[in-house]
Amino acid sequence: MNAPTSTTREPVFVVDDSRTAREVVRLHLARLGCEPVTLEGGEACLAELARRAPMLILMDLRMERMQGDEVCRAVKSHPAGRNVPVIMFTSAGEPHEVMHCWRAGADDFLPKPVVLDALQAKLVAVRGARERSKEGPPKGRRMLLVEGGRFLHTFLGGALEQEGLHVLYARDAQDAEKLASEHSALLDGFLVDVSRSPRETLALAAKLREVHPRKPLVLLSRAEESAEVLARAQALSGAPLLEKRHLGADELLGRVLSRLVPERVPLRAAERVPFFTVVEFSPVGGGTTLSGFSHDASPEGLFVRTLTPAREGTKLSLRVLLAGQRTPCSAEATVVWSNPPRLPGAFRAPAGMGLRLERMDPALTQQFVRFVPRTHGFPPSGTPRASGF
Repeated sequence: MNAPTSTTREPVFVVDDSRTAREVVRLHLARLGCEPVTLEGGEACLAELARRAPMLILMDLRMERMQGDEVCRAVKSHPAGRNVPVIMFTSAGEPHEVMHCWRAGADDFLPKPVVLDALQAKLVAVRGARERSKEGPPKGRRMLLVEGGRFLHTFLGGALEQEGLHVLYARDAQDAEKLASEHSALLDGFLVDVSRSPRETLALAAKLREVHPRKPLVLLSRAEESAEVLARAQALSGAPLLEKRHLGADELLGRVLSRLVPERVPLRAAERVPFFTVVEFSPVGGGTTLSGFSHDASPEGLFVRTLTPAREGTKLSLRVLLAGQRTPCSAEATVVWSNPPRLPGAFRAPAGMGLRLERMDPALTQQFVRFVPRTHGFPPSGTPRASGF
């Protein structure tokens, strides 16, 4: 493996109470063109963080004085550390340990013992985040969501992010006008809740339609609206107002997605299914094995959080280990969407990838049948979805 040619050696914290483990990782990082900063434990990490922010923090979960998840929480709540990626060292064979890392706010994990190729892939991803941030979110996935209440932010916004969309959140019509003006060239679609103030939000929708006549505009309401509002919404968006009171959560999400991205068949069920797994993946036919974790699934989909997602369209071989189990399952999948990490910005989207499961071994199939319900709002995978009602 050739070391990077860049002369910039960015600091990477290595936090581990084992001198041998620190030295192994230090040598790896030196070969990869970084400035390794070895730290014996959590207290030393937080003290060094007060002096400077690194490009990345690599940290062992199991340490004597402060456990790695405790240190990770402290790092993520520190002003200098909240945007620093944290990768935890832990065992891929212990899903509950990876779950502790995720709950503490860790961005990813590396199985022990650390493999140089896997470490390099994570470093390349973190370094590339700066360049991707200059480019902005990928075209076709940048949506402005004008919130009318907590439902939109916590459920619908989160569901859109889980489909690989990059969401820009506006608190109200005034905030939406400001954001739409600032990010006009980047936006690919609009989702507006008219229920809080129909007159004001319909006026906003009219302005958005005037400026962006070819971009999808989806209007919905959480309340019963007058005939006048229904007619106005139909005229502006070209489709009936989506009324939450008449639609189940899964059907509402399906119709929103069919209008925003009509060419895409959604992967997820409307309600998140807790389904924590450790996922190791590699391209079908061979390649570097990388790692990630998943905390929800749909009947045909798995949503993997990783700083090193595979490219869209890639066929992957999976090794899946569910929490509470000792024997891994196998599967094959296709990457439907891929979001590599970016520096924090206005648009929100998780780093990771959405996988369409195409083959599962009997053990994993049994777990999906048992734990992942099939909802009524989604067709079988592969069935085209119409773009309107």
